[in-house]
Amino acid sequence: MENKHASQLISDNLNNIYGYAFARLYDKDDVDDLTQQIVYEVLRSAERIRDEEAFWGFLWKVAENTFRKFIKQKERRKSFLPLPDGNTEADTLPSPEEELTERESKNEELSRLRRELSLLSKTNREVCLAYYFQNKSCKEIAEQQNLSLEMVKYHLFKTRQLLKEGIGMERTYGEKSYNPGIFRLNFWGDKNYYSNICNRKLPGSILLSAYYTPMTEKELSLELGVSMPYLEEEIKILTDAGLLLHNKDKYQTNLVILTKDFEKELENKTKDFFKNISKELFEDVKALLPEIKEAYKDVDLDDNCLIISAMNIVSVNAFNKANGKHPYGEFKPLPLGCSGFVWGHDNNYEFMKFTGISMHVADSEDSSWFSTENYKVFEKCSRILSGWFGDNARLILSAIDETTVRYIDEKAIEELTEKNVIDVKDGAVYAKFPVFDEGTYDHLIDILSPVIEKEAELMKEYSDKAAQLLAEHCPPSVRDQCGTIAAISYRLDTAAIIFETLVKDGIITVPDEKIPITMWGVKK
Repeated sequence: MENKHASQLISDNLNNIYGYAFARLYDKDDVDDLTQQIVYEVLRSAERIRDEEAFWGFLWKVAENTFRKFIKQKERRKSFLPLPDGNTEADTLPSPEEELTERESKNEELSRLRRELSLLSKTNREVCLAYYFQNKSCKEIAEQQNLSLEMVKYHLFKTRQLLKEGIGMERTYGEKSYNPGIFRLNFWGDKNYYSNICNRKLPGSILLSAYYTPMTEKELSLELGVSMPYLEEEIKILTDAGLLLHNKDKYQTNLVILTKDFEKELENKTKDFFKNISKELFEDVKALLPEIKEAYKDVDLDDNCLIISAMNIVSVNAFNKANGKHPYGEFKPLPLGCSGFVWGHDNNYEFMKFTGISMHVADSEDSSWFSTENYKVFEKCSRILSGWFGDNARLILSAIDETTVRYIDEKAIEELTEKNVIDVKDGAVYAKFPVFDEGTYDHLIDILSPVIEKEAELMKEYSDKAAQLLAEHCPPSVRDQCGTIAAISYRLDTAAIIFETLVKDGIITVPDEKIPITMWGVKK
């Protein structure tokens, strides 16, 4: 609150303040003195008052404290004897400025004590609080903490030492305390149990902070501006999930982070890598168009969409081919109960080429399956959700088999119908995307196999470049993960960059209408 505003409020209510003083003192001079001291104390601290509503509680609290101090000083003055120099002790009382300095010094010391308490490790903190704040004996604490009596005494001694040292230190919060940054998690595997673990800012900030350099809990606490009681729980969640490793007294992030700096450097170093090969792959598929049309004979697509659809089938099979010849490794069991690989981004998926990928989703009897790749470049016309493990998946598989819907989820039907993925007639569901019988699909793959081979080698070459650069950007502790993460992420990105290049050069066009051009199904 501005001092001018506070002065006006005091002026308007001076009679009330005077009445407060008069009700407690009967000497007019004392009443005048107390009133003036109350006004002085309020005006001196006016800038700390939030608003007018908070002013009144603050005013009467200050009045009460000032009255108590006034009485103490008055009692001291009554008993003061003359000093040898002719003055009295009253003349040596601290001035209001000296009292303010002393009070601020005590507040600063208390603030530092609280800061140091928040930085204590769990055991030291709990022993300290139990002994000093809950008045428990060392024996009671030993039983409560499952410690020996000697260890309780040691922790109390150690805590006193840490607090004494810490109170005298200047500590500075790190950048993450006010600028937490952005962290996003990525997953490639079977069932994703990691999707929600970094939805909040704090766990992501921990992983970003401890990525390049191992950090103690205290160092993380200062870097993040979060006290230990709150930080410990998040650290445990990340450690239990295998995303954070604990070595002695330090923690370090246990996953690769695809940083902005790395992504930008990769783009710059490979900007010409896809220019000629993208057009070459397009021409290869275009040359096979008459044979491709035979496989798509029941599908109503123009040549532009037909080539996009066929090139997507090439890309998915090229990814599988590249992994068959140059494996990125088997899915590894993860601590949360699923299998696969986890990595991160220090940005909001700015460099991601897809909004979701589901390469092979089959029914329970494996009698039919589908694949859909949500490229950002085709988002306008072909934005299909990637969570194919619920009603959406069942509807799509029913559409492939042209069967009656066993139970209807109106929301899923509405969504997939609106996206032009399915059609519903007389209770039966029909696909509005290419569906092949198994023999036709195998024949189509044979036709496209030379292009698949060529793109598989391209994926391998590009992911190798990415892996090499990634190893230069990441800490040694996770360098062994670089090859796998690069193979998964950048072999897939190869397909997207090819499409982006062809669209940018005007060789293919993105349809205006909603059409699932990067989706297909197979029924056995």
